[in-house]
Amino acid sequence: MDRSPVVERCGDLPEEAVRLLAERGMFYHDPRWVAAVAECFRYHVHWLVVREASAVVGALALAEVPRLFGRPRLVSFPFSYAAGPVAGDPMTDGALCEAAIALARERGASRLDIKRPAAGMPAHPACDRTSRYATYILDTSGTEEAVLSRLHGSTVRGIRKAEREGVRVERDASEAGWSTMARLQEDSARRHGVPPPPRRFFSDTCRRLQREGLADLLLARVDGTVVAGLVLWTGTRERIYAFGASLRRYLDRRPNHLLLWTALRDAMAAGVPLDLGRAAAEQHGLVQFKTRWGGHPRALAYDYWPEAGGLHAAPRDRGALALGAAIWSRLPLSVTRAGSVFYRFLG
Repeated sequence: MDRSPVVERCGDLPEEAVRLLAERGMFYHDPRWVAAVAECFRYHVHWLVVREASAVVGALALAEVPRLFGRPRLVSFPFSYAAGPVAGDPMTDGALCEAAIALARERGASRLDIKRPAAGMPAHPACDRTSRYATYILDTSGTEEAVLSRLHGSTVRGIRKAEREGVRVERDASEAGWSTMARLQEDSARRHGVPPPPRRFFSDTCRRLQREGLADLLLARVDGTVVAGLVLWTGTRERIYAFGASLRRYLDRRPNHLLLWTALRDAMAAGVPLDLGRAAAEQHGLVQFKTRWGGHPRALAYDYWPEAGGLHAAPRDRGALALGAAIWSRLPLSVTRAGSVFYRFLG
């Protein structure tokens, strides 16, 4: 006789669910990440949990993400490229998705977004799946020489140039360091045509994650001046490139190359792969950057109910997103810095 999974809605996550997420989930499933993001951006979080004979066998975190106009979205999970259901079989996965759809209807959500690896479970029959994005995984196995041999020649030359140019990389856990990273990110986000995260995300949320062993901050200096920064999420099974930013006038010294090489060596020491983050196929420069660092694409699947829509379903090289990015990149920095108030709507 087939079992019928029982889905519960939880405020406080049961300890058994915390263990399940630690054993089977990735960084973006960590309840500490979920709590930190929700607190920073004032999201209401719903936890769905599946029990089987009193044991927790599935879990899913959903956040209500507001919109400037109209009804909110229900998202698993904001600012997480893959944080769908953690479930060991299709029946449990399907039960979680069914419960998520029911919750979206009940809450009057305009859409449900579930982001997950494409190699995982199939889409729920009521959901519309898109596969526009891939994340790029860098193999860290073998010796340092073996890892270097997997990098493009221009990447290796960039690393060596940074070393010759006197770029120095250091770790930082201070409030001043995180504030510097926030300012660097504001400048880089403007160049890329997107709103930056609010400064409190770095000075409060990222520092909190760092104290809990979930984040790392690397800063690159030239003659004592911080010229670039890199934020990493440090999960137990992967390191994830989260944010990278730099001063344009120092780019010829290749500080970003030395930052990423330091992060790569750290991942090697930890015995985990380095995830260079996601990109859509049409983001040719970004894809080239990731592949030249030896990144191999791992397809992502985004499931939507009742139908696909929003930023993650739109092309990045044309249409509204491309036009908005072009306009944003030409605005004064003071204006785009204030635009961080829009960041919470992007999750």
